[in-house]
Formats: sequence, C-alpha cells, structure tokens
Amino acid sequence: MPVQTDLEERRRVAILDAAGALIAERGYHAVRIADIARAVGTSTGAVHYYFPGKNDVLTAALQHTVDRAFERQTAELRRIDDAHQRLLKLIDMQLPAVGRVRDEWSVWMQFWAEATIRPELRPVHNRFYARWQEAVARIVRRGQRQGVFRAEVDVDDVTRRLTALTDGAAIQVLTGVPGMTVTVMRELLVDFVRRELVG
Repeated sequence: MPVQTDLEERRRVAILDAAGALIAERGYHAVRIADIARAVGTSTGAVHYYFPGKNDVLTAALQHTVDRAFERQTAELRRIDDAHQRLLKLIDMQLPAVGRVRDEWSVWMQFWAEATIRPELRPVHNRFYARWQEAVARIVRRGQRQGVFRAEVDVDDVTRRLTALTDGAAIQVLTGVPGMTVTVMRELLVDFVRRELVG
C-alpha cells in the first residue's frame, strides 16, 4: 500500500538522519546499531530490517548526508542569478562553522577516510566529488557567459584548484590547525575568486 511505503521511507530516512548525526559526533567506527536505534526510538531489529549490517547503514548514512547537503545548496544557489554572488554564496555554505555544515564536513571527512581503505566506496565517493566540482564549474561557466568572470580562464583548472583549496582549508579548520579559522578560510577562498576569476 502507498501509505505503508511512505511510512517505511520516513522510518528509513529517520534512521539515516540519526546515523549521520552520530557519525558526525562520534566517528564512523564508534557508532553502533544500538546507538542508532536508541536515537530513533526503535529496536535494533527495526534498523536491521532496513539495513542488514552495520556497514550497510553507516555507508548509506554517509551517502544520505552528502545528498542532503547537495540538495540544500542547489536550492539556495538557484535563487541567485549573478554568478559571482552565486559563487560567494557557495563559499559561505561550505564554511565549517558550528552546526549542520560542520557536521556534514565531519561526515564527509570520514567518507574520505573510509574510501581510502575501502576501494568499494571509491566509485560513490568519486561520483559525489564530481558533483561538487561540477557545481563549481557550472557557476564559473555561467560567470563567463554573464561577463563577470574572465573569459580566458580554464574552467577545469580553476575548478580543481578552488575545490582543493576549499577541502584543504576545511580540513585545517576541523583539525584545529593554528591560525586557520572559518574567517581565514573564507578570506582565502574569496581572494582566490577575486584573483583568478574577477581580477
């Protein structure tokens, strides 16, 4: 019945939301099925109904968290016509300040770590990473069409460097590297855009 299907999907999403929050808080390998069940207010058997094993639910939670972040960012960016302002908004949405975005970065970093040692995760990781890079590339191309970004810029090259700079700065913020703060990260990224695309 459709109602049952909808209810099951809501339960599945609730499990993934809880698992993602726990991964962000405690780390991928510290989360147990019992922890997820307790957070959702259900039994471990109910979690296993949707996800046969711990790796299944945790891997799905990683994917779910990244998907949610992309969906939210895409909706926000579509409201901004000017490509320069759109790119600055994307930068702001990538800053790992306290709260949801920081939790998403924590999950994303753990996805990187898992993909390093689990080759079966790399196709999923690479698909997500391609989406991240394509989001930047689309904005750069839009800016070139609008005349707000330099026409001679190599889109692939600037995309690779901007995403690498974003990821590297975020890692430094999250790991507490002295001198690297959310404010400094934003300044670095905004300056990159100014020098490479606008200036």
